[in-house]
Amino acid sequence: MKLKNPVFLSEVGLVVTTLIWGLAFVVVKNTTACVPTNYIIAIRFGIAAVLMLVLFFPKIRKIDLYSIRSGAILSVILYTSYFFQTYGVQFTTAGNNAFLTAVYVVFVPFLYWIVQKVKPSVNNIISAFICITGVGLLSLHPGHSVNIGDMFSLLSGLTFGLHIVIIGILSEKSDPILLSFTQFFFTALISLAVASGTEQFPAKLETPTILSLLYVSVFSTMLAMVLQTACQKYIPPSRASLIMSMESLFGTMFGIIFLGEPLTIKIFLGFLLIFAAILLSETKFSFLKLNFIHTIKQRAAALKKEES
Repeated sequence: MKLKNPVFLSEVGLVVTTLIWGLAFVVVKNTTACVPTNYIIAIRFGIAAVLMLVLFFPKIRKIDLYSIRSGAILSVILYTSYFFQTYGVQFTTAGNNAFLTAVYVVFVPFLYWIVQKVKPSVNNIISAFICITGVGLLSLHPGHSVNIGDMFSLLSGLTFGLHIVIIGILSEKSDPILLSFTQFFFTALISLAVASGTEQFPAKLETPTILSLLYVSVFSTMLAMVLQTACQKYIPPSRASLIMSMESLFGTMFGIIFLGEPLTIKIFLGFLLIFAAILLSETKFSFLKLNFIHTIKQRAAALKKEES
């Protein structure tokens, strides 16, 4: 089925994805107190893979070798990204974890340049550095130090950037459902293998923890990542990364609402800078130019009328 406006719908889909991920920062922050990092990753991707198998079995049963290979490649990057992010959130706030993960917005245009030989535009570069300035307001602590949680969050930003670039390339020739299922499946296997040798699974899970795991499995993993894979068919990685950086805004907002994390001047400035970066990338501030030109025309017309 052909969409009438696939680019616009894909951008809306990515915004919905960032909203889901933003809430996930709060959910995962609470869950790490009860469940070890690798088990969280194994559960969320394992449940997501099983649900996809049930919902899309007729399609998945016809899976091709390209999708399997692509999913295997993506799963290594995805596992690394989520390990850094999930481990890091234990030692920093959900808001900081969200904002620092958004550092991928800086890396994506340059990673895409390296991989695909497509130079980033001037707007991409300016937007990326405006965005990272906002991120810097959160990451630097008194004495200009960065704690271990912030460091792992920054590392997750780098690997998530690589994931965005690779998925943007591989999704062009692969069905989003098949690509999502294979990377979920392999990510679950990797994290389960690591968890079984390094971590102890809790003897008992409380109801809130179970509900949190279900949220990150069904919504944050299966739904959101299928949306991401499908939407990136129609949006260049550099633009996609900027839209997806909105997860940092939602993550901070939900951290303030649900976890009582503080809203400081630095966080507020971070909000403004990231919004400015997204507006610059998406609109090039053309609405300001149009308003300026419209005002000039109105004044010129008024002067002409006075002269006559």
